Amino acid sequence: MDPNAILNKILRLARLDTTVFDEVRDDVNELVPALIVAGVSALLAGLGATLWFLFLWDDRVQPDNLWLNTFILGGLFLAALYAVWVLITYVVIVQVYKASADLQSLLRTMGYAAAPFALSLLMFIPVLWPVFAIVPLALVFVMTIYATQSVTNADSTQVVMANLAGFAVMVLVLTIIAFSSDDTRIGAGLFAALFEPIS
Repeated sequence: MDPNAILNKILRLARLDTTVFDEVRDDVNELVPALIVAGVSALLAGLGATLWFLFLWDDRVQPDNLWLNTFILGGLFLAALYAVWVLITYVVIVQVYKASADLQSLLRTMGYAAAPFALSLLMFIPVLWPVFAIVPLALVFVMTIYATQSVTNADSTQVVMANLAGFAVMVLVLTIIAFSSDDTRIGAGLFAALFEPIS
């Protein structure tokens, strides 16, 4: 595993070079790097949410175990929900649309597609924090469409709908958590920042 090669692929994706997905699709050696990219990106998003709580949470009392709940558990929870998104996308394409797709190829491409989550690290910047909370989600959604399209013969509408199903489940779960009590909502990361619970 070459860290420089991984970084090069991420930088190419940042330039919207989606040929990266065609390269990693059939390379069995790219599974671990892809999972690392997704995991580290999710943890960086969790760190961004933690920094948001530290610097932009006004004068309110900091939640208990902020670093554990938001950075570590929040990042891991985001990674787990993203894995659910990938699995839902796969099931919809294969079972609903009856198109062909290889799950390991999808894991490789979708792992790299998660890289924009890392931009949420910048959520601590005043005024601009909503940009770094929302734009990474949009970028990940767009990247997952390209990532999925590279591993299936499904048409583009089917690919978008399959990814929308997975994305919707992730957003629904995070929104429900964000509207829960203060002690648990911090695990929702950027969703806890975007949605204030109704008192």
